[in-house]
Amino acid sequence: MQKSFGYVLNRRPFRDTSLLLDIFTEDYGRICCVARPAKKRGKIVKGNTEPFRYLHLQWIGKGDVQTLVEADERGRHEIPPSELMMGLYLNELLLLLTQQHMPQNELFSAYKYTLHKLGDTQINRQILMRFEVYMLHIMGFPIDNIELSEEAIKQNVKYSFSSAEGITEIDMNYPVSSDIPIIHAQLLHQIKDMQSMDVKYWAELRPFLDKVISSLSPRVINTRKLLKL
Repeated sequence: MQKSFGYVLNRRPFRDTSLLLDIFTEDYGRICCVARPAKKRGKIVKGNTEPFRYLHLQWIGKGDVQTLVEADERGRHEIPPSELMMGLYLNELLLLLTQQHMPQNELFSAYKYTLHKLGDTQINRQILMRFEVYMLHIMGFPIDNIELSEEAIKQNVKYSFSSAEGITEIDMNYPVSSDIPIIHAQLLHQIKDMQSMDVKYWAELRPFLDKVISSLSPRVINTRKLLKL
């Protein structure tokens, strides 16, 4: 039997009385489990399979789909109804961009922290972008520690992103497709210290992140459309 803390990212009906759960765990990364929850009492209460509840989980089995045997709630994030879609956006990102059975303790901690901060409606979109930048870093696509020369910053040189090469300077002698994520040197420089980043740079960062994430996953992120990011 395996144990870990975790969150349910998504749930859907499975057969007659069961649920199929996508779960992000602290020690084992993302897993998929079948659960047969009870309505009120039992080791798995149906309410505990909802997103944004911090759970202590136990499961058995091998392979891609395992069997959840216990989900004990240890806390929940009281996200305002107006901000729930942002939490679901985070869940969809994790489902699309992480692999099953790959432990990512640091990303789990960042996810937990981001859910906690979503109650602050003044900075929630910035919180989302910080998580996305950090997630890219953990996945091996860092954009927050690029070393730039003073001349590159002064000239505001353009760079492109690709999953194969990361951030590379654009050769202005050749045309660049509109689908390619492009970022300027000044924004790259600002990302290194997001705590003090100017508002105008946050506005520039959003479309760049959208293109980067789209380049890494062919699937459409439905919650992004609803959020109008």
